[in-house]
Amino acid sequence: MQNFFLGMRAVLGASWDTLRRIGDYPLFWGFAVGFLVSTIAHAFLMTDKPRQISTVLFEDKSKAFEKLYPRREDGSFSRSYSDYSKMADRTKTSVLLAIFITTILILIVVLTK
Repeated sequence: MQNFFLGMRAVLGASWDTLRRIGDYPLFWGFAVGFLVSTIAHAFLMTDKPRQISTVLFEDKSKAFEKLYPRREDGSFSRSYSDYSKMADRTKTSVLLAIFITTILILIVVLTK
């Protein structure tokens, strides 16, 4: 059991060192904050209803579609599901790519510093 605690202590120490290295690199923070802001702005511009981005990202497409675009009196929806599906896929892909690129950037900063 003592080996487990020593291993956890080593992992936490290495994690702290990694965070310290990232924090000391000002170019990283400038790029990361700018990249995050541009990704959020892009997500807001891609959606018709910017207040509902969390619904688009985290809920099932069919449930989110019904929540965002209610039925008219005649039973049809106010927007095509295929258009919504394309928009939701683009939004999810852009957010996932932003997370992936930021992770790669963190790895590059840590490994080259």
